[in-house]
Amino acid sequence: MLVHLRRRRLLAAALAGAAFAALGVTLASSRAAGDAKELAVSNLFTRAGFLTPLKPAVVYGASTFPIPLRVTAPDASWAGSQWRTTSRGKPAFSWAAVGHGATAPSGVPLRGVVTIVTPYGPSPSVAETVARLQIGGSGADYGKPTRVRLAGYAGTQLDGTVWGKWGHVFIPFSPVTNGASPPDHLSLPRGETFRAIVLNVRGRTVLLFVLKADLPQDRFPGFLADAGRLLKTLAFPA
Repeated sequence: MLVHLRRRRLLAAALAGAAFAALGVTLASSRAAGDAKELAVSNLFTRAGFLTPLKPAVVYGASTFPIPLRVTAPDASWAGSQWRTTSRGKPAFSWAAVGHGATAPSGVPLRGVVTIVTPYGPSPSVAETVARLQIGGSGADYGKPTRVRLAGYAGTQLDGTVWGKWGHVFIPFSPVTNGASPPDHLSLPRGETFRAIVLNVRGRTVLLFVLKADLPQDRFPGFLADAGRLLKTLAFPA
C-alpha cells in the first residue's frame, strides 16, 4: 500500500512538473510572439507612401496581418511598413514591406523591396495563386515554377520580368474583375524584375514579391542575396 502511494505521489509530481514546464514553454512562446516592435503604417504603393528605417537585430511585427508575422533586419540598410487595402469600406488584404530606400514620401528611390500580402478572408490555394499570377494577361515572362521552403512552410517560387509597354498588373487572390483594380492588385512597370514566393502557412496562402523597383538591373542579384538573409528571419508564429 505504501509503495503504491509513493508511486502515485511521484507520478503526480512528474505530471505537475511536466504541466508546469509546458506552461512555461507556452508563456515563453507567447512572450516571444508579443515582444515585437510594430512596423510603421504607410501604404508604400501610394504617392505618399514610404518606409520607416528599421533597427538591426530588432524583431518587428505587423499587427494588421491576420496571422502573426515577425521579421528582423540583419543590418541598418532596411526600412519597412505595413498597411491594409479595403473593399467596400472593409479590410480585404493585409500588406507588409521591407526594403532599401524610399524612406520619405515620393521622390526617394526604392532600391529593392520585399512585399508580403494575404487576404483577411479565405484564400485560394498555392497552386491556384501561382496560376493566377501566370495568366493575368500578357506583358510578363515567367521562369519555371520551383518548390521552396521558407519560414518553415512549403510553397512555390516563380521568377519573371515585365516587358509590356504599359507594364503588367498582377491580381493574385481576387477573381476575374473585368478590368477593375481589386485591392490585391500589384501594378509593375515595364522592365521590372521580380521573384514571387507563394506559401501555404497553416492553410492560408501568403504571397511574397521580391522586386527590383528603382534598383539598376545589374544590382538585382545582389539584392536577392540581401533579401535572402532577411527572409531567413521571417517567421509566422502560431
